[in-house]
Amino acid sequence: MLQILQRRGRMTARALAQQLDVSERTILRDVDAFSEAGVPIFTTRGGRGGIEVMDGFQTRLTGLTTDEAESLFLVGQPEVAHRLGLGVPARATRNKLLNAIAPMLAAEADQLDSWFLHDPDPPHGYAVPHGELRRLSRSIKRSRRVEVFIGQEPAVSVRPLGLVLKAGSWSLVVMGKRGAEVLCIDQLRATRLTNEPFVRPADFNLDRFWRSRPT
Repeated sequence: MLQILQRRGRMTARALAQQLDVSERTILRDVDAFSEAGVPIFTTRGGRGGIEVMDGFQTRLTGLTTDEAESLFLVGQPEVAHRLGLGVPARATRNKLLNAIAPMLAAEADQLDSWFLHDPDPPHGYAVPHGELRRLSRSIKRSRRVEVFIGQEPAVSVRPLGLVLKAGSWSLVVMGKRGAEVLCIDQLRATRLTNEPFVRPADFNLDRFWRSRPT
């Protein structure tokens, strides 16, 4: 919130709430918490009122957390980041990057949302529950086996290597007996995480594998 105000100036609680995907009550509560902590943030009433920080105030939140670094390349894909459970750190990373460049360049970059949106879902709406995508993401990052329930088929235990989103369709790349294999998970019903680790092939590259597949 401080970084957004630092870049844009005065904003209403409603606008901030929409930007940060929280309630207006949360925004006002955080403003009070910042004030108590000595941050020069204040609110003004009236038709042109809003929340702002004192001129000259600069945040020092320039470093990236682990989650923010992980979401770095999803900064321009907020809908995809949300589905993978990285929506919040992606927004934080975006704000830090915008604050790190010249104001004129930040204003140009910030305008992209006004004319471009990538909707990753097919026309009939998303088929894969977001929670299941997030569990699959965790199992991939931790190299843990996961049981997947696809359509009416019984559960299958797989060693996941990566997720691919192509034209609104999700695929799960897994380790098979003869190398990497692809499972379409558009009909995924549920997942069950396990604590069983597996060794990820050191030479596996998701992008190279996907592009080398026969079409």
